[in-house]
Amino acid sequence: MATLAREKLLDQAHQVFGLSTTELARLFGVSRQAVDQWHARGIPSAHQQKAAAVAAIADLLSHRLKAERIPGIARRPADAYGGSTMLEMIERDRHLELLEAVRRSFDWTTTG
Repeated sequence: MATLAREKLLDQAHQVFGLSTTELARLFGVSRQAVDQWHARGIPSAHQQKAAAVAAIADLLSHRLKAERIPGIARRPADAYGGSTMLEMIERDRHLELLEAVRRSFDWTTTG
């Protein structure tokens, strides 16, 4: 994965979810300094799948919702996530489950 693409994954999460570096680090279970290093050296392979999933969630939300509402929505507990927030789902390594749930919520072909 190219360095620019890696940086974009982190930047997208920062911007869309309105995260600080400390909050972003918490999502990945690393230190703030580690996230700073990721900006300089790239995301380690052990975290690339999660970073890609988080970026995909951010992308879906940013195309479907008003940008200023997303940080609040991501921090609000939801019944659909067992009372957890989106950010808690990510932090608990349930990012793929969250990605699928977000995709389903915007899949208009399955409503009826």
